[in-house]
Amino acid sequence: MKNQEDQQQKTMLSKRLNILFFLVFLIFSVVVLRLADIQIAQGHDYAKQASKQNFKETPITAIRGDIYDKNGKVIVNNRASFTAVFHELDNMTSNDYLNLVTHLEKVLAGTNKVSLLKKMDVGYELKDGKMERTMRLSPKLTEKDLKYDLSQKEIAYLEEHLSDLPGVAVITKPIRVYDPKEVAVQAIGYVRPYHVAENLGSDFYLQQKDHYLSNQMVGLDGVERSYEEQLRGENGYQKYEVTSDQTIIKMLEEKAPTKGDDLYLTIDEDVQLGIRDFIKDFMPDLRRTVDKASQAKGAYVVAMEVKTGKIVAMVSYPEYDPNVWSMGLDGDTYDQIKYSVTNGTIKEAPYDVRPKTGKAAEAENYKHPQSIVPAGSVVKPITVLMGMAEKVISPNDSWIDPGAYHYGRGTDTINNDQHHNYGVLTPQKALQKSSNTYMARVGELMSSKYGKEAVSVMQNYYHAFGLGVQTGIDLPGENEGKEDYLVMNKEYGPLAAMVQSSFGQQVRLTTMQLAQYAATLANKGVRMQPQIVDKIKDSKGNVVQSFTPKVLNTIKLPDLYWNIVHNGMYLVTQPGGTAINAFAGFPYKIAAKTGTSEQDIYTPTTVVDKKTGKSSEKWSRYARITNGVLISFAPLENPKLAVAVVVPEGGYGGRSAANIARAVYDIYDQKVGLVTPVKSGK
Repeated sequence: MKNQEDQQQKTMLSKRLNILFFLVFLIFSVVVLRLADIQIAQGHDYAKQASKQNFKETPITAIRGDIYDKNGKVIVNNRASFTAVFHELDNMTSNDYLNLVTHLEKVLAGTNKVSLLKKMDVGYELKDGKMERTMRLSPKLTEKDLKYDLSQKEIAYLEEHLSDLPGVAVITKPIRVYDPKEVAVQAIGYVRPYHVAENLGSDFYLQQKDHYLSNQMVGLDGVERSYEEQLRGENGYQKYEVTSDQTIIKMLEEKAPTKGDDLYLTIDEDVQLGIRDFIKDFMPDLRRTVDKASQAKGAYVVAMEVKTGKIVAMVSYPEYDPNVWSMGLDGDTYDQIKYSVTNGTIKEAPYDVRPKTGKAAEAENYKHPQSIVPAGSVVKPITVLMGMAEKVISPNDSWIDPGAYHYGRGTDTINNDQHHNYGVLTPQKALQKSSNTYMARVGELMSSKYGKEAVSVMQNYYHAFGLGVQTGIDLPGENEGKEDYLVMNKEYGPLAAMVQSSFGQQVRLTTMQLAQYAATLANKGVRMQPQIVDKIKDSKGNVVQSFTPKVLNTIKLPDLYWNIVHNGMYLVTQPGGTAINAFAGFPYKIAAKTGTSEQDIYTPTTVVDKKTGKSSEKWSRYARITNGVLISFAPLENPKLAVAVVVPEGGYGGRSAANIARAVYDIYDQKVGLVTPVKSGK
C-alpha cells in the first residue's frame, strides 16, 4: 500500500515538474522571440535611437567666398560677429515673449520691444503696448538673429543671465559685408537665410537642401545667386559623444568647413563709382533744366568691352546699401529700398516714387515707365543695314525728304522730329539727322518686297543683334524685352508693323541688350556674350576657373555696309548731329545714335456699376512721356568700349542719355584709357 502511494506521489511530482518545465520553456521561448525581434526586426531603429542618444553632431557653417573687382579691390567679404540669437522653446506664451523682450531691451543697446519682437518672429507684434497676433515669416524652429556685434558688456551679461532669458544664446556668426561705397549693388545681388529661398519655392535650393543649414546665408540675386555653388563652400561638423542629458563626454570627429571660392569680376570699381557719382549729381540738374525730363529719377548704364564682351560698368540708379539684408531686414526698411533693389539694366525696375508710401506710392508708380522702354531711334542703324542687305535701298541711295511720309491709303503719316525737312538724304545723313521719314520708307519697301513675311525678316535681324532675345549675361532673371511689333503685325498687318518699327517705336529693350547691340555694330557683326565674372580662385589663391570671350553669332555683311553705318553714327556726334553738344571736344572719334522714344502711360481707375454695385478696373491714358536712349562705341577706327544709356522720362536722348554717355567715356579714358599705348621697341 505504501509503495503504491509513493509511486503515485512520484507520478504527480513528475507531472508537476513537466508542467513547470513546459511553463519555463514557454517563458524562455517568449523571451528568445522578443530578443530576436528586438535584435533583428527592430535592431536598426534601436541602434539609430541609441546613436542619437549617445552622439551629437554640431554643424559648422562654411564661409562664403569673397567678391573682388577686376583689379583685386574687395567689394564683398565676411567678418566674424558676436551675435545674440533666439531659439523659440516649446510652450512659450505671449507673456513669455513680452517678458523676454522687456528684459532684452534693457540689455541690448539700440533695441526696443517692438523691433526685438519682429526679429523673434513668433507670431506676435506689439501695437500700442498690446500683443497682437501676426503672421510668421519663417519656420518656428529657425534661429533668429536679435543683434549683431555685441559689446563685451552685453556678452558678459547675457552669458551670466541665460537662465533668465529662455531661448537666447550668444554665438559667433560670419556676417556678409558689402562695400559701403555701394559698388554695382544690383549686379552683385544679396544674400538671405536658406529658409527664405526655400519658402520662395526656388527649384535650385529645394534640390540642394542637403548642402545648407536653415539659417545659412545663400544668394538670392546677382552674382551672389548665379555663382552660388562656387561661393557657398562646404559646411563642416563636430561629432561628440554625449550622455542622455546631452552632456558632452568627448569629441569623436571633426570635419573643418571649406571656404567658398572667390569671384573676380570684370567690373572696374573706379569706373563704376565714377559713373554712379556723375549720375547722382546730373539727375537733379536734368530735372530742373529740361521740361520733358522733370520727372526723371532713374538712369541705367552698361559699358562693355567691344572685343571681349566684358562688362566694365553696370549702373542701375538709384542704388542702395545691400548690408541691410545681412543685418536683418524689417518691413519698414524694405519699403525704403524696394524701388532700387532690382537691376534695371536687365530687368524691369520700378520708378522711384519715394518719399510716397503705401497706396499713394502704388498709385504714383502707375504714372511712370519702368526701366525697359521703347528703344526709339537707336534701332535705325539696323533699319539701314537691313535695307541695304535686302536690296531695297543701295549704299549710294539718295532720297529727297518730303517732310511728311504718307503710307497705306495715304491717311497714315510719319513726321520727323518737330516736322523738320532734311532735304536730300543718304543713309549716312539719315542716321545723322535721325530721320523718321527715311526709315519709314525703308519699312514700307520691306513690306512691299516680303509681304506677310516682312516682320519675320526684320525679327531675324533684331535677334541677330541681340534684340528681343537674352544676351547671355551670367546674371539671373534677364528680361528678353518686348517685341510690340508682333502685336501690331497681328492687329494691323505687316505694313503698319514695318513702318512703325523702322524708327524704334515698336520694340522695348533692356540696357544690356542695347550695349550688346552697340558692341555688335562696332564689331561689324560679331555678337559677343556679355561677361561679368573674369575668373574664380580658391581660398589658396589658385585659379580654378577662367572665362574666355564667347562669340554668340556673326552677321556677315560687306564692309561697305558697316562703314556706311559707322560713318553715319560718327556724324551724329559732329556738327548737325543730334549728339554734337554732348560730345563736343572729346579727343577721340565716337560713333553714337540717340533715341527719343514716346510712350503712352495708362493708369487704372475703379468704376462702379450703378445698377449692380459691382466695381471694375478701367485703364485710361494718363500721359505721353519721352524717354532718353543712346547707344555708342569708341574709338571709331578701333572700337574698344561700347556704351548704352537709358533714362526713362529723360526727354531728348541727346540731352539726357548722351551727356551720361560722354561722362562714361571721360571716366573710362581717365581710369583705363580708350587707346592702348603702343609699346616702343628696345
